[in-house]
Amino acid sequence: MRPLHKHKAFTLIELLFVIVILGIVGGLALEALRQYYNGIYRTGEYSKRVSQADQILEQISKYFENGISASIIRLDENDAPFGSVCNGIPQAGDDDKDYTIAFVGVDNEGLRGFWDGNRWRPGWTSDVLSIGNRVISSDSNYTSLDTLTNPLVGAAIFRSDGLGEGLDECHRFGWEAAGNTNDAYRIITARNSDSNITLNGILSIGGRASRAYVMRTAYAFRAKDGAFNMYSGFEPWNGEQYNDVNGRLLAEKVTHFTILYDSTNTVMNSNIGNIYTLKICLQGLDDNLNDSSAPRNQICRERMVHVRY
Repeated sequence: MRPLHKHKAFTLIELLFVIVILGIVGGLALEALRQYYNGIYRTGEYSKRVSQADQILEQISKYFENGISASIIRLDENDAPFGSVCNGIPQAGDDDKDYTIAFVGVDNEGLRGFWDGNRWRPGWTSDVLSIGNRVISSDSNYTSLDTLTNPLVGAAIFRSDGLGEGLDECHRFGWEAAGNTNDAYRIITARNSDSNITLNGILSIGGRASRAYVMRTAYAFRAKDGAFNMYSGFEPWNGEQYNDVNGRLLAEKVTHFTILYDSTNTVMNSNIGNIYTLKICLQGLDDNLNDSSAPRNQICRERMVHVRY
């Protein structure tokens, strides 16, 4: 009769050891899987927010392109109360500060003009003859300009030659203390004919105003508490400021917005416009994939824009 063979079993210690090893391997596998999917989520969120920032810059650059360089100013540094101070033109070193960026824009519809049946004719040209408080331009059609959008009477003309630019950048935008007179603008008080209008003052002492623009509105862009708003439809030449109108929300989760001018790239020249850099930052993700406004987590994008006037 053959002897019975004894089957050797695992001891309790060996079973515990195997369980511990399996637990460690399983934990490492789960952690690797978690990091893998976290990486996919982080990459997706980064791409989405980069695309969002680029879309915002694409949208607002159109407004800046039709702005007047001499009127671009910084207001409300680091959420200072509105009207406490005007900080003048963009400066080097502004990258880490938050301002409300404001400027006046040229009436683009007037520049585009109208179709007279044979060709496109401008409703307004900047090359005009100034005689007293009258402005004459044989190449313009003020009657057509009057019907394009808002009535022409009451609109402003930006004086961009010589002393007509005002005392400084803040005056050129129209940021004025109560009772002060803004010398950067003239208001259209009457339309006399297709080529002749009356202003509330002399446009150009020299009789020639080769850089005079019709203004319909000013613009302001402000990032505060994550909301990025655009303000339009206000008239600095009539004493209005951006907080007199309701803002339009352009984006959320915006942590920082600024405009930069680098004098090493271009020399400031009001005859050909100037090159500025728009910069916007959005919230990023922290180590736990939560929205974060910490500087090291922010997603920032820049775009160069030619402010043409």
